[in-house]
Amino acid sequence: MIAVSLIINTALFFLLLNMGYFRRRRQDPAYPEKPFHQLYLFPLALGVVFTLIVDSFRGIVIYQMIIFLAAALLLYWIFYVMSAQKR
Repeated sequence: MIAVSLIINTALFFLLLNMGYFRRRRQDPAYPEKPFHQLYLFPLALGVVFTLIVDSFRGIVIYQMIIFLAAALLLYWIFYVMSAQKR
């Protein structure tokens, strides 16, 4: 899943950052070329960073859900199971 997310994010950043450049190059072939690091490496780095941030937040959400479920089970046990034993 991370690989698919990385590919999609990198492709989106590549298109967003280079769309104007490709349009200008198509209209004017004499337009100067973009350096390799600006054309390919910068969108790739942004895609990697964005993917890592989004996936880490997704992991945090899952961790929070696990904590919430544990707390909910504990509260259920305290309020329903233990109160039923006292009756």
